[in-house]
Amino acid sequence: MNRIVLLIALLGTPAASLVSQALLEPPDGKVYHGTQVIFGTHVGYLGALGDTSIHPRVRGIFLSVPGTRPPATAFAGLRSFLASADSFGFIPEVGLFLVTSNASPTGATDSIIAVSTQYDYFLDSIIVISRNYGKRMFVRIGGEFNGWWNGGGYHRYYYVTAFRKIVNKYAAFGFRDSIATVWCYEPDGANDFDSVGVNGPLWYPGDSYVEWFGLDVFDADHFDQSLPDTLRGAITRKGKSERFLAMARSKQKPVFLNETSAKGVTLTADSIDSRNDWNNWFAKYWFFIGRHLEIKGFNYINQDWENTGYPGWGDARIQNSPYITAWYRQEMQNPRYIHLRSPITSARDRSVPTNAFALFQNYPNPFNPTTAIEYQIPNSRNETTVTLKIFDLLGREVATLVDGLQDAGLKSVRFEATNLAGGVYFSRLTAGSFSATRKLLLLR
Repeated sequence: MNRIVLLIALLGTPAASLVSQALLEPPDGKVYHGTQVIFGTHVGYLGALGDTSIHPRVRGIFLSVPGTRPPATAFAGLRSFLASADSFGFIPEVGLFLVTSNASPTGATDSIIAVSTQYDYFLDSIIVISRNYGKRMFVRIGGEFNGWWNGGGYHRYYYVTAFRKIVNKYAAFGFRDSIATVWCYEPDGANDFDSVGVNGPLWYPGDSYVEWFGLDVFDADHFDQSLPDTLRGAITRKGKSERFLAMARSKQKPVFLNETSAKGVTLTADSIDSRNDWNNWFAKYWFFIGRHLEIKGFNYINQDWENTGYPGWGDARIQNSPYITAWYRQEMQNPRYIHLRSPITSARDRSVPTNAFALFQNYPNPFNPTTAIEYQIPNSRNETTVTLKIFDLLGREVATLVDGLQDAGLKSVRFEATNLAGGVYFSRLTAGSFSATRKLLLLR
């Protein structure tokens, strides 16, 4: 017996956490399928997907505050975008870039917004238009918060103040409960996103202001799971992505990949090139999403970068390649993705009545190294003593995920098996006289 206890201690106790839902957050194991409508390239994307049952649930738009367009033009564009959301039923994401111009090395306006009322009329107009739309939406404040490419870069501390000010404005207009705020990072930026200085956090506005973390990945080395997190003593770009995701997990925040595109890839009809492109970018991207349960949304930018002012970025339009299009469509058939007409539900069996105990199959399964386990306590019960444990094939307990009183309802617990060997495991739910077991398969 002591040897078994010692073995478990050496393996380490896998982590489990009961996750509270952020606004618009789907259950663990489900991922929003989205696209950005920049340059109108979503039209070709929708055409390539073909089947409307796999059209994206989320569409994003960029707005600069104040930008270079006349305000009336910017506001008309937002109204048109939200009218489309209302008509087609997608969830809108509004990206507020705090710049006059991205091209200007002094174009960032976060410090002005933070300490003055100069652009308040612009922000107020955006909020009123959004409130008139009246439905829930994502609001990504600042785009990527610490990249030099946003008007020469935002300013430490001032960005935090500007972010909070904008969120408070939504609250003042009575629309705060309808916006899922996104705090977004890109791993070409500095590795200081969680740093705290003498005046407080350099970049993080605070848990009460941030519903979602956002991570924008373009190059394969932003996310390729075969790459190291550090190299010759320095953190890699993939390492920065992983560290940012770890911060999201520690704060129990869902993550949206707000801007993603196959950078450096030129998609063509050539099947051999397309196979290489799929293996070197797309397959690694889907694996990255599946590996991180906290990632619950992505927006693909279906863009010909080379001919729109981004030399060296290539052409990421999936419709250029029949091979890529076919495999992309197949990936979108995976039940983890939430599409335009998908109900936002988990993969559990919905036939179970709410007045019964239930242990649902974990999702994803197989998994590596994280999966979600959902269970149900009947609504006819008050508080019930519940245990949820994980056992190996020899019947040895390797993790206790839940042990205590819980009230009625649907519950979700995250199981991380980072320190366990691959193989078959079993989840066992016990509540009074009820007991149920499910088989889990951990891949290595």
